[in-house]
Amino acid sequence: MDNKEKVQKYMSIYMSLGMCFGVSGGLLFGLILFPDNIALGMCLGMPIGMSIGMVIGSAKDKSLSENMMEVSRIEDVQDSKDKLLYAIDKKGVEKEYKVTESQMKNEKFSVGDRVAEETDGSLVSLESR
Repeated sequence: MDNKEKVQKYMSIYMSLGMCFGVSGGLLFGLILFPDNIALGMCLGMPIGMSIGMVIGSAKDKSLSENMMEVSRIEDVQDSKDKLLYAIDKKGVEKEYKVTESQMKNEKFSVGDRVAEETDGSLVSLESR
């Protein structure tokens, strides 16, 4: 798999969340096991939370990599501000997605972008802008 096919959208987000929850979990862990030194629990909780977050984020990124597509065209929907986005998957099949105006502004989709389908059926951009 080359760099173009590697997706790293969620790993850093979940790693950061894991660190935050790891610190609080470590403080509780330290309070229970080391009542006179709760900082020791915090030192153990942070890397554990960070590792768990990285695993979860990597799993989500892997599923996005498997569902990667390229935007082939974008069309307006008649009598609506929504857009129809057409993307070609790895097998060459063109799929159609209805994208709301707010999602279009947030994700900044354009022709040629790499996108992926989430588990809930929504589309997410893999480009960083």
